[in-house]
Amino acid sequence: MKVQIITDSSADLPSNFIERYNIQVVPLAIQFGSDTYLDQVEISNHLFYQKLHENDQLPKTSRPSPLAFKEAFLKGVEKGPVLCITLSSGLSGTYESALLAKKMLNQEIEVIDSLNASIGTGLQVIKACQMAEEGLTLKEIRQEIISYRNNLKTYFTLDTLENIIKGGRLSSWEGAIGQVLNIKPVLYNQADGTIGTLEKVRGRKKSLRRLLELVEATGKDFSECTIGITHARAQEEVSELVEELNNNLRPKEIIVSELGPVIGTHTGFGTILLAL
Repeated sequence: MKVQIITDSSADLPSNFIERYNIQVVPLAIQFGSDTYLDQVEISNHLFYQKLHENDQLPKTSRPSPLAFKEAFLKGVEKGPVLCITLSSGLSGTYESALLAKKMLNQEIEVIDSLNASIGTGLQVIKACQMAEEGLTLKEIRQEIISYRNNLKTYFTLDTLENIIKGGRLSSWEGAIGQVLNIKPVLYNQADGTIGTLEKVRGRKKSLRRLLELVEATGKDFSECTIGITHARAQEEVSELVEELNNNLRPKEIIVSELGPVIGTHTGFGTILLAL
């Protein structure tokens, strides 16, 4: 029986991949004031960004319950062994919820902490789906995904400091100085699954150029490399990045998707993330 792949909604997978591989996606929740929505079930990216623009306060995000994962696992094991890949444990309790659900069931289930976010998780999910299609076993896929995860690089830049100020990750005074100086932080995914600041660049164009330089500096064999890009309402700039990547590095594939509510809440409009 083919291995069934499950993930959570923070992976920001394009819908065509979800449909192609029949991926079960367990939603996180987004709360604006007293209203709570299940990500991609009760709130779309379009509605989320509309509400984000209209509200002065940031929404809150919450992990799926263990019961939500249990339900997904029970559906999966009807068709085969289950592999679940979740949002980084360094950013959310989602991985813990999935582990608790696994413990409730005496079934062939494996749970992997992606140690990543957004398309950095999504690329792992897509690779797992491709291996499942090839007929690899649960154990083989798990081993390959952990190796792939440990070599995955993720970089992103923010266009606004507004959300990290509202979220309390930066003081209003520091944020005001950053905005006056047109600071665009370049961040990266650390080995423990948390986010670190790599550089503080002045100007949007310089920050995007830096992303391209970081991708090239990985020294990967781009002819065999899939690059994932997610963005928060920055399609025009992403199209330019895709053109440059194709012209200069010629990667095997570039997968583009929109940054969803889970990560978009904390990063804000204009965020662009690259994973490879």
